[in-house]
Amino acid sequence: MSAIRTPCAATAAVLVLHGGSADSTEPVGPFSLAALRLLPVARAIARADRNAAVYRLRNAVKGWNGDGATVLADARAAVDAIAATHPDLPVVLVGHSLGGRVAVHLARSAGPDAAGPVVGVVGLAPWLEPGDPVEGLTRVPLAVVQGTNDRMIPTRSTEPWLDRAARAGVRLRRIVVDGGEHTMLRHYRRWHRDCVDGVRWVLATAAAAAAIPPGRAGSAGPRR
Repeated sequence: MSAIRTPCAATAAVLVLHGGSADSTEPVGPFSLAALRLLPVARAIARADRNAAVYRLRNAVKGWNGDGATVLADARAAVDAIAATHPDLPVVLVGHSLGGRVAVHLARSAGPDAAGPVVGVVGLAPWLEPGDPVEGLTRVPLAVVQGTNDRMIPTRSTEPWLDRAARAGVRLRRIVVDGGEHTMLRHYRRWHRDCVDGVRWVLATAAAAAAIPPGRAGSAGPRR
């Protein structure tokens, strides 16, 4: 895990998770395109909010590999490390593609009543299988940003899961980038802006649910 920005008086923390593939035990190298693709996203979040501690994770392996055990363990360890460095701060997970799936699975036990610091998720072109569970997400805001020209994970492929999540009471915010593709290179400024807006919405929604006094709120969002 690498730090993009770690302000002394941080009001929130953001962990950025990169994409990958369904099946691969190949290590993720420092020059992996999937990992590097999220560097501009992480920097955009850090620029937009100077009070947010922003971190970027590089997974041990490229694939989900059946049950996602390895990539989930990587993300869980990163969240624990952030919580140790920034006690009591809300953590937002931002995940692209496979990273979106990791974020959603990791957040299932999160929420204002849970012990963990994760308060919500921003999924960028997230990989969401129809059978993925939605239980445990009703208190976790989820912002989803997708592109109309995404051929790797078309918006229609995520509809079954998103519909189930909505029926289960998950608080969803859906944004579509017209002409956006899976790589997030085309219309990248729009992707970055919508991602930042998603982070802010997650923090505000989580704070409202937790009934945190407005006077404690920072520009990135309130403390928990």
